[in-house]
Amino acid sequence: MTNDKSMLPIGTVLNGRYIIRGHLSSGGFGKTYLAVCRPQNTKVAIKEFFMTAANFRDADGVSVSTNRNYTQQFGEQIVKFRKEYERLRLISNVHVVKVYDCFEENGTAYYVMDFVEGTNLEEYLRKRNAPYTETTVYNYLKQILGGLKAIHSKDLLHLDLKPANIMKTPNGYVKLIDLGASKDYIGGVGATMFTGVALTERYAPPEQVDGSFDKLGPWSDFYALGATLYRLLTNRGVPTYTSLYEDHTRDKHIALPMPNVSDKTKQLIVWLMNTDRTRRPQSVDDILQWLRNPPAQDQEVTIQDPEVTINVPGEEKRPPQPPTPQPRPTPRPTSQPPTPVPKNDEFSLLGCFYIIVIIFIVVTIIKALL
Repeated sequence: MTNDKSMLPIGTVLNGRYIIRGHLSSGGFGKTYLAVCRPQNTKVAIKEFFMTAANFRDADGVSVSTNRNYTQQFGEQIVKFRKEYERLRLISNVHVVKVYDCFEENGTAYYVMDFVEGTNLEEYLRKRNAPYTETTVYNYLKQILGGLKAIHSKDLLHLDLKPANIMKTPNGYVKLIDLGASKDYIGGVGATMFTGVALTERYAPPEQVDGSFDKLGPWSDFYALGATLYRLLTNRGVPTYTSLYEDHTRDKHIALPMPNVSDKTKQLIVWLMNTDRTRRPQSVDDILQWLRNPPAQDQEVTIQDPEVTINVPGEEKRPPQPPTPQPRPTPRPTSQPPTPVPKNDEFSLLGCFYIIVIIFIVVTIIKALL
């Protein structure tokens, strides 16, 4: 609920059949109400397009007027608001709130959504005052990814993903709500058809904070998804993106303490929250593939964490394995030395030589005497 005094009065009737019963939220580009739809008295949520910087209520507390300096801009945004509705109503997914009616009245425009019964994950977190388990968060993650895939398939972005915009229903499902910040993009390139990009500090990626709307894409929602996982798993405030890295270069150290969180989950969160949009996942399928089968080490991008060395994306490092024992080589036979001649044989040959010499000398002397 909200105490914004510029909200429509309780009991206001819109489009002849929606009766305002409560105030749900108020932001820079719109206000959301709880209403009932006659004659069934079905609960619905209604988004009113209201630019805080440009609009104000008339004396009747219902009609909307526009500051003269913003008249043209407001008119253009109303047209975009209706076009955005045409995209939103095409989304049909159990994990995304259903949008099904749009009309203009009181000098502005409205669209009607299902009212989601339950409590948002931020409220649950504050009540339990303790982090969620990884098992629970991974269960939520798969459902959130299903919702984001449905949104992105219509060339839309959520752009305000956070625990407060994720409802847990009584049947245990989680559902994405508050699509009022959604933005149209075509072919991965940001377009101009959006009714204003509101943002939530610490969950919004750098390209959204900096107003670089032409750089927005599915990867922008993934940054907010990483921040959401961090919040749920640590019960801590999400750091600003400027505090995550010393700058936006790829090799800087990240300061993102996550006690009692597995290395694999840390890898995922750091991958999602990379300040360089080109180094985040580029599609829901990228994340699903990572969850099924983390890439090999040679496909990873390494980022150093003060607490743990992790790889993005990739699986946990294995301890070094002992080397595989190699068979010993068979020694080559060495050449044998020549067989020595026995010493006795050497003496026999020498003796024969001396006898022959003596005989030759004796014969020579005898011949000389004759």
